Amino acid sequence: MEREKQKEEQIRLRAIQLYQEGWKVSEICSILGRSRKWFYKWYKRWGSNDPEWFVEQSRAPKRITRSVSVEMEDKIIEIRKELFRNSFMQYGPQAIYYSLIQQGITPPPVITIARILNRNGLTQGRKRESYVSKGKEYAYEYCLCQQMDLVGPRYLSNKERFYFHSIICCDTHWAQSVVLGSLASDNVCSALIRFWKVAGIPDFLQMDNDLSFWGSLRDPRSVGKVIRLCLLHGVTPVFIPVKEPWRNGIIERFNRTMQCAVMGAKNFRSISELKESLALFGKTHNKTHHYSTQGGMTPKQRMRYLHMPYLRLEQDYEMPSGKLPLEEGEIYIIRFIRSDLRFHLFGLSFPVPKRVKYEYVLGIIIINEHRLFIRIGQEYITDYEFILY
Repeated sequence: MEREKQKEEQIRLRAIQLYQEGWKVSEICSILGRSRKWFYKWYKRWGSNDPEWFVEQSRAPKRITRSVSVEMEDKIIEIRKELFRNSFMQYGPQAIYYSLIQQGITPPPVITIARILNRNGLTQGRKRESYVSKGKEYAYEYCLCQQMDLVGPRYLSNKERFYFHSIICCDTHWAQSVVLGSLASDNVCSALIRFWKVAGIPDFLQMDNDLSFWGSLRDPRSVGKVIRLCLLHGVTPVFIPVKEPWRNGIIERFNRTMQCAVMGAKNFRSISELKESLALFGKTHNKTHHYSTQGGMTPKQRMRYLHMPYLRLEQDYEMPSGKLPLEEGEIYIIRFIRSDLRFHLFGLSFPVPKRVKYEYVLGIIIINEHRLFIRIGQEYITDYEFILY
């Protein structure tokens, strides 16, 4: 730790030395691997005439005062313990914040609640890998969108294998997670139909590049039932870039929460027992989990607020038998173009111009025109014949 601190101080000294030698700020930042904001911070410190300007100053507050009363702190601890005792309930600082509001109590800021929990040993820390940006614009976000994901395989204590299929509405966070015995497309379609009967049919369904969603690598031009079901109901499938799960961040976070709550609770002896527990978690999540991005509303409250869903599948709707027709519509495929200058699509690849190297592009398959159009943002790049069947 001390060695890293000394190394960082040497970099700050070096930055000012280069500046005094006449180097441009952009050149200094480039050679030292630092930002312009970083440089001007230490440039300002250097100009203060402090002989130890390059030493990091303590960020601890100069004066610590109690911002909440003893009664409020006791109330926060009481709510935390009560929430923790209830299966699948949120019990973090934000959940306590909204619980206080529901009780007609003006709460302190969430960060203050977090400090109270930490001071009383009521936190459970989790380390997560931080996302490192490529520094490239990703302009592909969609309204009236749902996100879908598969997790697994997972195993019970008796070594029975299963998968989780999860789907969530990005506008309301209404979610569903079910247990699948296999990744057969019929199972995925059944889960989709079940969700659309409750949460409604979206304009876009965003997913990763699992073959269960697309079809087959053996014949990439023959799309599977999931895409056909989407097009049959006017839903545009959206495939995120390969190996970038954070593009499906809402469902990825939900899956982490779900697995921690359900799988961390007990060892299940049977699939039916797991399904029962998962169903209880789903009801609890949709009714009680608060989301700050929704002004603290739960999925159920948000659905009422937005007057959603707009259109549900009929309750007596069943998966059509036989092969589904390939209806008119579009399929979106988002890719990051690397040094090979190829747009990769489930075993197929198409050349793209050098100017889109290291950029995110959008491929749009227009079914009735039998073509693949490639764009960057709204700008046309190129197109190819692409016949699906």
